[in-house]
Amino acid sequence: MADTDLALSVDRFMRRIHSALQARAAEFDTENVGPAGGMLLLTLAEMGQPEIHELTARFARDKSQMTRVIGMLETKGLVTKRPSQRDQRASVVLLTPKGHRVVAELSTALAEAIDTLVAPLSTDEQQVLKTLMARIA
Repeated sequence: MADTDLALSVDRFMRRIHSALQARAAEFDTENVGPAGGMLLLTLAEMGQPEIHELTARFARDKSQMTRVIGMLETKGLVTKRPSQRDQRASVVLLTPKGHRVVAELSTALAEAIDTLVAPLSTDEQQVLKTLMARIA
């Protein structure tokens, strides 16, 4: 049976992260990518050069939504597309050097937000949380 207490705790934690980032967005979101663009950039940094269909599956979005976000990031010079080597009909999306710089800024902001949220935990508890997150993420 599903653990609703755990589900609600994880949901609250995610909302607190989102809220903390939104409160500081003016400090680090210099390219105005917003939450959707930020999540896509961080995902590209993790995945490398995914095909667009892989991104739509990862985000559970339709192709038009994903294409719109990718187009916005491409206009800002943060990502570029090129034909897939595996399937010339498909495109892969990759970060540009400017995109990598924005990912570094987003990663730092995310780390700072989470550091604030986990501050009540001891160093040992934070390490346990990190270890557990690595197992499920």
